[in-house]
Amino acid sequence: MSCITKLLEIKGDKDILPIHENAVVEGGGSHKGFEYLITFTSHGTRCGYVAIPDGFRGDHSDIHCHGGVTFEGDDHSAKDLLPIPCNDTWIGFDCAHYGDRNDLELAKKYFGGGNRFDIFMEIHKEVEALEVTDPFFSHKTYEFVEKECQYIIDQLVEQQDAA
Repeated sequence: MSCITKLLEIKGDKDILPIHENAVVEGGGSHKGFEYLITFTSHGTRCGYVAIPDGFRGDHSDIHCHGGVTFEGDDHSAKDLLPIPCNDTWIGFDCAHYGDRNDLELAKKYFGGGNRFDIFMEIHKEVEALEVTDPFFSHKTYEFVEKECQYIIDQLVEQQDAA
C-alpha cells in the first residue's frame, strides 16, 4: 500500500482534497496492484501519478503516456498532507500540452473567483475560441487521466513480468 491510499482516505467522500492554493486531489484508485492519484490545478488542467511499489524491477524511463512522463520522484506536495512520512516514488504526467484545453469552469468551481482569476479566464476564453473549431484541442477529463494512469500501470506490469 502506498501513500496514495492514505491520501484518498483523508479525501473521503468529498469532491476534492486541497493540496495548496493551486492544486487539489480529485481522486485515484488502484489497478493491478499499483495505485494512482489524479489532481486538478487552478489553471484548469489535470495531472496523473502512479506510485512505484517497493521492490519494483523495471525501467520507468521507458513509459509512454500523454505528453510523456513529466514527474518522477518521492517529493510531491500532496504528501505534505499526510501525518506520517511518505517515501513512495511516483511517476506522473500532466495535461497541459499543446492540444490540451483548460477546464476553466471547473477551476472556478474548485478555486473560486476573484479579479486575478477572472482576468485569467478572459485570456483563456479568447484562446479557446480559436481552438474550438479544431478537434485536436480537448479537455482532458478525469476519465481520460484515469485511463492514462492505468495504461502506465499496464506498461509497468509488463516490464515487471519481463524482468
